[in-house]
Formats: sequence, structure tokens, C-alpha cells
Amino acid sequence: MERRGGVGEGLAPPPPPLPLPTPSTSFRMEDLPEEIQLLVLCLLSLKDAARASTVSRNWRNLWRRYPNLCFDGTKGGSADEDSVKIEKSKFIETVNAIIQQHSGIGLNKFSIRCSLENNSSDHIDRWICFATASNAKIIDLNLWPKRTDACQTKNVYHFPLEALGAQGCSFIQSLFLTNVSIETLSDIHSFTKLRRLHLHHIQFIGDLPGLLSNCSVLEDLELIACSGLADLNIPHQLDKLRHLLISNMCVQMVDFHVTGLTHFVYKGDVIPIVLYGCSKLEKVTVTLYERVISNKGLGHAINGIPSISAVKELNICAYMQGNQPTWFSQAHSMGRPTFMFVNLRHLTCEITIFTIDPNRHTGIFQLAHCLDCAPQLETMKLHMQYHVLGRPCWHGQEIFPMCRLDHLKTVHMSGFRCYRPQVELLHGILENGAALEHVTIEPMVTLFGSSIANRGIPQDEICEWAHRTSERFGKEITVVKAPRQRWW
Repeated sequence: MERRGGVGEGLAPPPPPLPLPTPSTSFRMEDLPEEIQLLVLCLLSLKDAARASTVSRNWRNLWRRYPNLCFDGTKGGSADEDSVKIEKSKFIETVNAIIQQHSGIGLNKFSIRCSLENNSSDHIDRWICFATASNAKIIDLNLWPKRTDACQTKNVYHFPLEALGAQGCSFIQSLFLTNVSIETLSDIHSFTKLRRLHLHHIQFIGDLPGLLSNCSVLEDLELIACSGLADLNIPHQLDKLRHLLISNMCVQMVDFHVTGLTHFVYKGDVIPIVLYGCSKLEKVTVTLYERVISNKGLGHAINGIPSISAVKELNICAYMQGNQPTWFSQAHSMGRPTFMFVNLRHLTCEITIFTIDPNRHTGIFQLAHCLDCAPQLETMKLHMQYHVLGRPCWHGQEIFPMCRLDHLKTVHMSGFRCYRPQVELLHGILENGAALEHVTIEPMVTLFGSSIANRGIPQDEICEWAHRTSERFGKEITVVKAPRQRWW
């Protein structure tokens, strides 16, 4: 095909350059599209937006549509970056003044954090009505109790759940309630869009299943220190639930149908826990408190919750006590595992041990049972705090029997003082860990930032023991030394 013309021929001439703005050119907020104006407004804090409305007529109507009304009357730092700090004496007056000026259009979040008097219920009712009438997507009500009222259950503000459906449609997506009471009625149908529900220090009137039966798209549920519930038995499916946290709940059992659960946190007594169908678990954290410490916590977390067998990362916090020499035989007689952690890759255990003789307390041998149940384990971290210090066992040669650890690559033990059970457990890991790459022992306790338990650490002797053990098993052991203390 014959080329016509030379280079650049036939092309349209370039457009003339745009004129540079002159100093007289002014920018006006109202020249921007409305959606852009609101985006700019969101970049300002509530206080800055209110100030701008007083100096600019163009901002006056725009400020009345500020999307996040967050009021914080607590002392100290704010938990929410969007919150405006208000003195307690002026809290009610300030909140009332702002919501009277706000148009209620485009409200995204409404948050109250303050300790109010018992006769403030009428004001709180008015604020909740404003939030619901404005179709706020996020409602956060945290009524911090006074120190003198922290243990009282009377005169607690009753949050009107029924008000969320007063507009005849579902709008609420996140509901965070703290230190209030609620009545859970099964005929409330305003939670069909609710994705996050956090209930902290709530007094329940009615049953929780009646409330959750309407939360078909719930993804995040937290229940912390609530009262009025005998158990957490939820018979219906919560297929969308991804995150479940249960802490300090005085219940007899936990029973959920959660096929899509990926993150589970439990803190409380040793009770039956059943999570049906959760084959997608990524991370589980279990902290077990025992009113009478019976050394069952660690064993229960390892062998008593079959529902978490699919987890990839497991974190355990447990307590132990006792000095009976029978612990050694009990650790050996735990029996064959009832289930396997077939997907477990990372294990972290924090153990607090109450004993007068650390060399005789063999409760940590229960961890060997967990290692036997986790054939794919790659990383193990063990933090041990002994409330009574003992004399190290420098010349122990025993190896605790356990299965092969073909995938274990990294081991870190803090609070390692060469007590006999610690030595035997580590010997067993070194003997069976063919793929071990990093073994680290730390005499200091990294649990709870303890300082008392870190006194008198024989660092040099532990380093010598680590050197001898490295030569015996042919694997390098790194000792993390305690930082030198400065005396001023």
C-alpha cells in the first residue's frame, strides 16, 4: 500500500494551550458536583466542618449533611478518629445543638460514648430516634458506667431495638452497644442488612436466638461479658458469619451453625463448644479461665473442641497448677487423639504455671499430644510463666517420646529455664524435627510483660546448656539474652 504524504501529514493540529489561571481566578465549593463536595467534607473532622460553616456561607448548608456524627465525652484518648471530644458538663447540650442543626440526610454513622446520669434517658431516646429517622448505617452507643455504678445492674439504659424498624425498612448495617439492656424480640425484622453486631456488657431480656434469627447476612458477632443468657445455643444457620468472639460469658455451652466461619475467639470457662460445619477456619484463639485450676484447660483446647480441627493458626492461653508426680504418667496416658489438626500450620501457647517445684510439674507434656495431632505444623511458639522459680536441671538426658515432626521448621520458647519438663520436651522436638531450621529459647518471660519472674536468670549456664544440646542433636539453638538493666 503506497504511503501518502510525509511524517505528520494528515494529522489534526494540536489544540491551543489552556490559559494559565490568573491571580483573580477564585475557587468556589459550590462549583463542584454535590457528590464531590460531600467527599471533601468527609476529609474534615466534625469540629473543623462546624468551624468552616461559621465563616463561609457556602459551607453552611453542606455542613448540615456531615455523614459521621461521633461524640465522645470520656476522658483520655478517643477510640474513634472521627469523634469530637466534649466536656461531660456540656455533653448533652452540645449533642442536642448539633442534631437540631443537622438535616439527617446522608447520615452514615452516629456514635455516643459517655457516662451519663440515670435521668438522661429522654435525651438518649431523642438521639436514637434521630439516628433511626436519618437511616444511619452505623449506630454505636457506649454508656460507660461510673466507677461507683460499675457493679450495679439497676437503672441501666434500655436500648429500644424496636426503634430500628420504626421506618418500615431495613437500613442498619453495624450496631455496637455497650453497657445497656436490650429486649430481644423475634418479630423485629429490621436487621436484614446487619453485618456487624457487637454487644458488650449487655443485660439481655429474652433469648439471643430470637434476635439472631433475623440477621441473615451477619458477618461479625462479638459477645463480651453479657448477662441474662444461660447458654449460647443458636439452632439456625448463620452462613455469612466470618468472625465470632465470645468473652467472659457466664454460659453453660456454645453451640453455633457457622459454615463460613474463618476467625473464632473464645475467652472463658471450660465448657462444651460446638461449631457446626466450620471447615474454613483460618485462626482460632482460646483463652480458658478455671475458677478452680484443674489443669484441664490446655487439654480441653487441644483435644476437647473437635469443631476447630480445620484451623490453620491456633492460639491457646491456659493455666496449670499442682506438684503431683503422677502428672508424668497422666501426660503419657492421654490416649490416641480423637481428631487431627490436619491444616494447622502455626501454634502459639501461653501457659501460666502455679507450682512449688517446676521440675516436677509435667503439664506442658500435653503439648506433645498437640504436636502428634498436627502433622503439617510449621511454627510453634511456647511462652511459660512459673510463679515460683526452681533450680535448673542442667544434665537431663531424657527425650520425651512423640511422633515425627516432618514439617516443623521454627520453634520459639520463652520462659525457658532448663527445668526438667522443658528440657525433655525440647529434646523430643529436636529428636523428631528433621526439618527444623530455627530453634530459639528465651529465658525471659514474654507473657504479660512479666518482670518479677525474670529475676536471677542464669544466662551463662543456659547458653552453655544450649551449646551442648546443639552438638548432641546437630541443630543450632539460639539463646535470646535479657537486656542489661540500667541502674541510675
